[in-house]
Amino acid sequence: MFTRTNLGIENEHLFHGVDFVVYCEGKEIEGEGSSLDEVFWERVFRENGKSVHCKSMGGKSVVRPLAERVVAEGIRNVIVAMDRDYDDLRGLAIDHPQVFYTFGYSWESDVVLDFQFSPALSLFATTTRRQTIRAEFVTFRDGLSQGLRRICALDYKYIGHHEKLFDRQKPMSIIATPGSSEPFVRASSMLKKAKTLGHFQTAPLPTEQYNTLCGVKSFFGKVVARLVFHWFAYRTKRITGSRKVVYEAFMDVLTNTLDVTSGGRPRNDYYANAIARL
Repeated sequence: MFTRTNLGIENEHLFHGVDFVVYCEGKEIEGEGSSLDEVFWERVFRENGKSVHCKSMGGKSVVRPLAERVVAEGIRNVIVAMDRDYDDLRGLAIDHPQVFYTFGYSWESDVVLDFQFSPALSLFATTTRRQTIRAEFVTFRDGLSQGLRRICALDYKYIGHHEKLFDRQKPMSIIATPGSSEPFVRASSMLKKAKTLGHFQTAPLPTEQYNTLCGVKSFFGKVVARLVFHWFAYRTKRITGSRKVVYEAFMDVLTNTLDVTSGGRPRNDYYANAIARL
């Protein structure tokens, strides 16, 4: 990617017949398959009237340098999209019309924050109690948002430490799935780990920001998505004749049916305003 000339990058959209080529995070997949990152970003742009071709490049350490290059060298017809992480809180966000960040911590956060519940439920269970079960999920999600606030603040406190608070490559390492009850984050193990890291503060988190923090939106997205997935699997297992819930299939249907255009939703308004800057 980085060996190509600016002109070559600018003209790639012509090869695909689209408005923009979107370079994003995610595992590069050969052939006709796509990463879920690509599925998410394509839906965001296409539902908002932009034709795009999305290409996963790998991790943020690969994507961010391209964003910096696009800004510094004025490369056109290209968008670089990446997870927000804690970049805005740390003053690391790149403010440029062609650089897009997720609304929440990551695309997973944006998907599980507010998704079309019925299509997902229909895929894995046959029931007429959709509204009742959805109401149960909303209760779980709202409680999760409150419960993760402290965990998110703790994670942010140590995010700049050379030794991480938990293994971000293994999100299940801090999740408990009792089977007979709802999943939850093992907060005690994170607090225990924090004590071994000593006095450290990446940057202060203002009280006002902490008080308005939504854990589902702002905490590490892969953990939040797994919590939602395991709640869904736990709940549908109680329905006679339900089908096995698989994480990739669950996230795929949530992403492909995501409503990103209805007004009055902060996530949707955020993307509409960002795309209007192009």
